[in-house]
Amino acid sequence: MEKLVQGIHQFQKMYFSSQRELFERLSKGQDPDVLFITCSDSRVSPDLLTQSSPGDLFILRNAGNIIPPYGTSNGASAATIEFALAGLGVKDIIVCGHSH
Repeated sequence: MEKLVQGIHQFQKMYFSSQRELFERLSKGQDPDVLFITCSDSRVSPDLLTQSSPGDLFILRNAGNIIPPYGTSNGASAATIEFALAGLGVKDIIVCGHSH
């Protein structure tokens, strides 16, 4: 836990302060072009893999990056996809699998 707390402090001091304009813009709303669906595996980091910035990706993570067929579930995955498409107007969907 201490490592996470130190990371938050480092983010506030170094990254947030140098990117204040970006975070002020993001505070007004989000407008990502991509829905990135991936596994909830802690080793998979969508922002790191794609070298994207905050606000670039709308991310859906679940075990095995499995999406149930349309109409078979009223779960969070379906709601996230619907919001990404209808609410945010994302243009592309990426399903990112991994192995090893």
